[in-house]
Amino acid sequence: MSEHTLRPAEPADVPGIQRVARAGWHAAYDDAMGADTVDDCIDDWYDRESLVDAIEDDDIDYLVATVDDRVVGYASVGQTGDDRPATVAGLYSIYVHPDRWGGGIGTELFERCADRLRDRGFERLCLRVIADNDVGLSFYRTHEFEKTDEETVELKGQPLVEYEFARDL
Repeated sequence: MSEHTLRPAEPADVPGIQRVARAGWHAAYDDAMGADTVDDCIDDWYDRESLVDAIEDDDIDYLVATVDDRVVGYASVGQTGDDRPATVAGLYSIYVHPDRWGGGIGTELFERCADRLRDRGFERLCLRVIADNDVGLSFYRTHEFEKTDEETVELKGQPLVEYEFARDL
């Protein structure tokens, strides 16, 4: 496989991020949620305006991994936006195109994000993941995240179990 490059995301990366998000979500969640629900989630959460806003937000570190200038993965991190201490960050997203799973791109994205968060003074990182995402759960456990909470949430009218994971930076 070709070498990949990690760099800050740019608005021009939006179509690539959308493509990776759709492929990754379908691979991770079709069995649990159904393909139509996955498409609805991607359409809602990965619209161009929302992605550009996140990419241009100085409080969010948004990175992409590219191969031959084509986005194959992305990650975004920043303040949690809830009642947690200011030293706790959130992993908003991390996805790699399923064709590239197991190649180390997700680990590099995660490590670069963790470095950036440490540089910004964060001490802990938390995330939420749907319990049926076996690939995601395995990735987070490999990177020393521990389950800290569990709740049933409703997503597009479907009840799903969601886990919270956290680890020190």
